[in-house]
Amino acid sequence: MNELSNTWTDEEKQLYLMSLIYILNLDSDDNPIKKEFMKNKAKELGFAISKLKKITSAKELISLLGTIHSVRTKRYFLRDMILLSAADHDLSDNAIGQIYEIGTQIGLKAEKIDDIFLWAARGLEWQLDGSRLVDEDI
Repeated sequence: MNELSNTWTDEEKQLYLMSLIYILNLDSDDNPIKKEFMKNKAKELGFAISKLKKITSAKELISLLGTIHSVRTKRYFLRDMILLSAADHDLSDNAIGQIYEIGTQIGLKAEKIDDIFLWAARGLEWQLDGSRLVDEDI
């Protein structure tokens, strides 16, 4: 995956995947793009999704994420939670609110969370602009 995730313990890897699964299930989303993203992440980390504990509340996730000491790791988790939420170019108010609550409750600064959301929005705009360049009439 990357340098940071290569330093994670197995518990942190599992928690990362459980965090993503929690976000995937927030809006009862059956989006194939999001499911594929999840499968790829699980495969990269060497875990079967079916073997992971299902987190049922933001409170539970916040408690588990509170055991992580590295701010960089917490930011990485949150960043990918946002990426997964926005993978279909539709970020629900529920997902935004929950991710924001999770981020602030695990000790991330609101400004950093805003920066990550803005980064994701710019990425979505960039993708849409690329599609428009190909698809629009000449």
